Amino acid sequence: MAEGLKRSLRSFAWDLHFVAGGEEALAAASDLDAVVCEASLPGVETLLARFKERFPGVARTVLAPAELKGEVIARLQVLSHQVMRKPLLPALLFDLVERTVAVIQSLSSDRLRVVVGQLGDLPPLPATYAKISQMAQDPDVSMDAVAAVVERDPAITAAVLRIINSAYFGLPRRVSSVRETVRYLGIVPLKNLVLTVEVFEGLAKGKRALALQHEALLRAYAMRELLGRTALAEQAFVAGILADVGQLLLLARLPVDAMAIEKQVESGVLPWVAQAERLGCTAATIGAQLLARWNLPASLIEAVALHHQPRAAAALNVTTALSLVSAVEWSARAPEKLRLEFRKTAEELITAFPSSTVESIGRYFGGADENVA
Repeated sequence: MAEGLKRSLRSFAWDLHFVAGGEEALAAASDLDAVVCEASLPGVETLLARFKERFPGVARTVLAPAELKGEVIARLQVLSHQVMRKPLLPALLFDLVERTVAVIQSLSSDRLRVVVGQLGDLPPLPATYAKISQMAQDPDVSMDAVAAVVERDPAITAAVLRIINSAYFGLPRRVSSVRETVRYLGIVPLKNLVLTVEVFEGLAKGKRALALQHEALLRAYAMRELLGRTALAEQAFVAGILADVGQLLLLARLPVDAMAIEKQVESGVLPWVAQAERLGCTAATIGAQLLARWNLPASLIEAVALHHQPRAAAALNVTTALSLVSAVEWSARAPEKLRLEFRKTAEELITAFPSSTVESIGRYFGGADENVA
């Protein structure tokens, strides 16, 4: 690690240990909350894999040069919680590492384990989404083959067509088949629509579940505006869809608690405050726990877990984007006395996204009920 960065990090509230190699780091791992290493470290992938297997509770961060791309970055992202590009501000490194540590600790809390136990067996990764994700790894896969997988389930087919023909997409004409849909959208957007359907129409039924689906799509499209022109576009859309999957689980598995929380929300209490008071944890951490079980990327899990807890340092990533979208959404929905606070948070976070404004994101959260046929 560069000497300048070492000196800068000493000014933060960390107990730091600088080591020369992987074996020394592993030897000290039982006393660590996080490990930060350079992508150029010899054997870095092996080291990260050993940390992941033996010390999963230690946050793993990799510092990589801007020119490092392709398969190397992809492998590092799988093995670590986050890959950060150099050069970077020490304050940003400090903030993001602390954020990752907070997520890991929140997902291992005793109270969350109790609530997850009350939920029963957590649902597996949606089957059709998982199949399409696997197929999408093959560069030679045909769109018709992907469409055929969706068409095997008439309920998913009908729901996908309902959404694609809704005001979200604003198509000039109706789309009448999944094959036409995948040719129009492409495989990745279709995959994300399937995820939306399988999660929101597979876990819970009724008006509230449908309302959560509407909100998820609005959030996902706001996320696409923020990160749609970056390599994080797909993950951003999925984060918007899954941000409130914990609420859906509560609705489906703990309806008495969900109803009590809803009554508090109707009286002006923020949902995550009401959830913490009732359950001892939030729906966001419940959702993040589910995503961890599905083995989704650590950055996606972090974004869902912390989207109601924005930190001061704003970086162009999925976590900041979801925190921003949540703040904009709640600046319109929160009790009057709290709206200015959410607006202030949104204005701080929008600085990471110079091509967007709070107003441009805010337009997604007006008239939600009108956006789905």
